[in-house]
Amino acid sequence: MSDHPTSDRSPALIEFSDVAMTFRDTTRSFRAIEGLSLSIPRGQFCCVVGPSGCGKSTLLNMVAGLLEPTRGEVRYDGRTVTGANTRVGYVTQKDNLLPWRTVRANVRLPLEVRGLGKAETDRRTDEVLDLVGLAGFGDAYPRQLSGGMRKRVTLARTLVYEPEVILADEPFGALDSQLRTVLQGELLDLRSRTDATVLFITHDLGEAIALGDRVLVMSARPSRVLLDEPVELPQPRDVFSARFAPEYARLHETLWAALSPEVESGVSA
Repeated sequence: MSDHPTSDRSPALIEFSDVAMTFRDTTRSFRAIEGLSLSIPRGQFCCVVGPSGCGKSTLLNMVAGLLEPTRGEVRYDGRTVTGANTRVGYVTQKDNLLPWRTVRANVRLPLEVRGLGKAETDRRTDEVLDLVGLAGFGDAYPRQLSGGMRKRVTLARTLVYEPEVILADEPFGALDSQLRTVLQGELLDLRSRTDATVLFITHDLGEAIALGDRVLVMSARPSRVLLDEPVELPQPRDVFSARFAPEYARLHETLWAALSPEVESGVSA
C-alpha cells in the first residue's frame, strides 16, 4: 500500500476555486454553496460532513460534471470540468442495479457502454467480483441478494472501469451498524489495493473519522468549509479498533463542536 497524501502541498487532483451554486425554479431561488475554495490531493480519502441540505451531494455532482457552478471553477487534474467527467466513478445512496440483469451483467455494463472487447470485459469483471467477495454470485439477480451484497455489486460496477476517483454519496447510510462497519473495512481494503482518490459524503462523524485521511465540516446553507481536519490515525486502519484510539475521541469532539451549532440552526430554522 502506498502512502496517501494529506498535505495541501501535494498536487491537487480536484480543485474548487471560489465556487458558488444557486438553484432556481419558477418560484424561488436559494444559494446552496457560497465562496468555496478547496483542493483534494491525488490519493487522499477525504470525508465531508455537514447538516442536511448544505450542498454535500452538490460537490460530488460538480466533480462528476453533472452540475456547473453558478460562479467560480471546478478543476479536475488541472482542467476545468465542463461536461461529464468519465475519469470518476460515482457510488450513490441507492444501488440502482438493473433487476433484469445478473450480478455479472450489471458489473460489466460500464465496459459494454465503452465498447471494450469481450475478453477484456470478462477478465475485468471476474477480477473485480473476486475483489469484492462476490466471485460465486455472478449469475444471481439483485432480488436474490442482501442489502450488503447489493452494495458490493455497486462498488464492483464502479471499480470495474478503474476510475482514479471514487465519489461516494452516503453509500452505507441505509445499512445497520454491524454491516456498515464490515463494508467500511472492505472499502478501505479496496482503496488500498486500487490507490484511488475518494471523496466521501456522510452524516456520520464516526464513519468520517474511521475512513478518512481528512474530514471537512460544512456549514449550513449557503455552505462553506468551517473546519478542515487531518485524521492522524495510522494506515492501514481497522475501522472497529480505530474508534478506541485517543485521537478518535479528540477528533470527534473537535468536529462535533464545529458541526453541532450548524445542525441546531438548521433544525430551528
